[in-house]
Amino acid sequence: MDKKNNNIIKINRDIKVNIAGVIVACIFLYVVITLIMSLNKEPVTTYNVNKTDINNNIIIEGLVVRDELVLNSDKSGYVCYYIRDGEKIMKNSMVCTIDETGQVYNTISDSESYDGLLTSSDYNEVRNLISLYKISYKDASFYNAYNFENSLNNKVLELTNEVLMQQVGQNTGASLAAISSPESGLVTYYIDGYESFNIENVNKEDFDKSDYKKETLKTGDIISAGTPVVKVIPSEKWNIILPVTDEQIAAINAVYGEEDSRLTFKINNSSYDVNMPYEIIYGNDGKYLNISLDKFMLNFMSERFVSVEIILEDDTGLKVPVSAITEKEVYQIPLSYLSGGGNQSNNIKLNVQVMGEDNEITIKQITPTIYKTDEEYCYVDPLSFEDTDVILNIDTNENLAVSIIPRVNIEGVYSANRGIAEFRMVTVLKTIDDFALIKSDEAINIYDNIILDSSKVYENQIIY
Repeated sequence: MDKKNNNIIKINRDIKVNIAGVIVACIFLYVVITLIMSLNKEPVTTYNVNKTDINNNIIIEGLVVRDELVLNSDKSGYVCYYIRDGEKIMKNSMVCTIDETGQVYNTISDSESYDGLLTSSDYNEVRNLISLYKISYKDASFYNAYNFENSLNNKVLELTNEVLMQQVGQNTGASLAAISSPESGLVTYYIDGYESFNIENVNKEDFDKSDYKKETLKTGDIISAGTPVVKVIPSEKWNIILPVTDEQIAAINAVYGEEDSRLTFKINNSSYDVNMPYEIIYGNDGKYLNISLDKFMLNFMSERFVSVEIILEDDTGLKVPVSAITEKEVYQIPLSYLSGGGNQSNNIKLNVQVMGEDNEITIKQITPTIYKTDEEYCYVDPLSFEDTDVILNIDTNENLAVSIIPRVNIEGVYSANRGIAEFRMVTVLKTIDDFALIKSDEAINIYDNIILDSSKVYENQIIY
């Protein structure tokens, strides 16, 4: 009997692999994985380096001290001033008169017409005073509004008193008591309690402007005997006292030298520089800078507190965020181990001893990454060597094992110009708030892209 299995047909079950499909699937899987990794990866932000100049000038609020002579009235009555604020008078010149009976003032009050009392030029002076105040107004110095009010009142009284002066000549019978200045000098009409200030007793409370009061003497009211009526400044010499810290004194000495007795400064943000002698005063509660002046008295005669900007040298460099600064450990190798190599005159190569397969020692020259040099050492990237290397001084035949070379930290940033976090050494000149000023003409240049936050990356990391 025939076997049934003779009629069985065998089917080829070998599976044919579609190579193209596999490749497409792998690419798709790679894209998906890369996409997932990129979504989970924290983005790296770069910063574009800019050039900047940092103004090192020191700005301090100073106290003005000068010789000031206050004249009091020994009579009661109405005051008639003959000298304008800021004018200079001769010794024994009459400054004002006291109208004891009020006869002169009554003559003016009884006048039927006030037309022409002030001229157009007088009104322009008042307008100019108001305009200057509006231009210089700041909310932070609102206290000056009261000084402005006094100045404006003084100006109006100055102008109207000119009419009173004319009336004095027409009323020779009026009972007038003259007040003359015992010294020549500049005339002003305010007091503030600092007239007898002693520089040797200066303290921090003298600079507190919260309780500062400036009283005008030209009130236009009747005065009593013994009342101050005018102030005379007999000398062009004056002083500005500034409270200073040890750091500020060091900065001043660094520019002008400890032996130099003069410094350059501006007063109240003026357009011109002043160069005057100075000294350090050691008070009971701190140190003070005493600047002596012999000019510009008239410009600041009505000021008790002035802003002084001491001119120091400006720093120029590249501006980078402090967060971009990092440190790297490098080898500190004596300069004597550097050599030129070949026909090169620059010592930029190192000679390294290499042990061959037959235990034969040979010398090879390498060009390491040298970040900087000083008078004794060069600072080399550790990636330039193997830990088992030995460097050789070919002039003395001394050798130095890499494993025992001292290591130090240097500051730098990560450059991102080529899409890789490449370490570049920088020299930090100074730090101000969140930014650092670094020296230009080194490894980093203007418009370079650097990593904003160096803690987010590692050296030679691929950024993009």
